Amino acid sequence: MTNYTDEELMSFVRDQDVSAFEELFGRYERRVFAFFCRLIWNAEEAKDCTQETFLRLWRGRAGYTPKGRFSTYIFQIAKNHFLHERQKQKSRITMIHTTRANTLPRADESALPDSTCSEAVAHEVEAAISKAVASLPEAHRLVYVLSEQQRLSYKEIADVLGCPVGTVSSRKVEAIRKLRKLLEPLRDEFLGEEPHNREKNK
Repeated sequence: MTNYTDEELMSFVRDQDVSAFEELFGRYERRVFAFFCRLIWNAEEAKDCTQETFLRLWRGRAGYTPKGRFSTYIFQIAKNHFLHERQKQKSRITMIHTTRANTLPRADESALPDSTCSEAVAHEVEAAISKAVASLPEAHRLVYVLSEQQRLSYKEIADVLGCPVGTVSSRKVEAIRKLRKLLEPLRDEFLGEEPHNREKNK
């Protein structure tokens, strides 16, 4: 099965070929999981959403038509599930942000080796960026994650989201602008720039 393209495998899945489905699952499970992790920042929920995405892929196999790349097709399913869940649970879901930042050393633990400190800083930056991405409006978050993490082209993202390429571009620009604003405190912390100095430099 490893020699077949994604699209060929999906055509086999359409005919109820379980081994072809397992091959596609192996190719895309990590990518879909990473997609949900960036959107909701909760590993357990991301795992559930990943499983549901592949269940939907299997259940809807008969309706598959090879109009484009399979990657676009699977992320359409993932996106639709994400939006469905967000709408259904909007009134009661609370984002649970669990990060490795909770285990970072306190300021008085200065005896740590440089390598450990560097790793801690990297974790703190990673956690801050992930939290900032998770706080973006859904439309901007979807575009940013599909572009920056999944490396889909604007055309592919437009196909996934069902919107014009120009809309994808404008949402990406707005997402980056919002992220820069959200991450300003972190930048100031590491660069040592006081807020009043930043205002004077604008």
